[in-house]
Amino acid sequence: MAMWKARLKDGTEVSELDSNWTDVENDVIDLLFITNDNQIIKLPKNMSKYIQAKTASAELGKNNIQIESRYIAFELGNNIVRIRVDEKTNNISIEID
Repeated sequence: MAMWKARLKDGTEVSELDSNWTDVENDVIDLLFITNDNQIIKLPKNMSKYIQAKTASAELGKNNIQIESRYIAFELGNNIVRIRVDEKTNNISIEID
């Protein structure tokens, strides 16, 4: 299962399985992502801000929501660097805004 894992300022390790991102995002000092095929993507430590999100699609009138991709990101100067993983193919891409 694809998921993020984070280390918090107090040394606690949390993951998508046991924490909501909004509850921990301000305390994250280290963030990594494990893909569906068990690749580990690790971001630099102690960045000023970390971000994680998912993109999904839904069929109108049906209860069918499907995650299409996930990303972890960090701020670097005035840019956001995202590492995105496609849920079906596990292709990894890097985006800079």
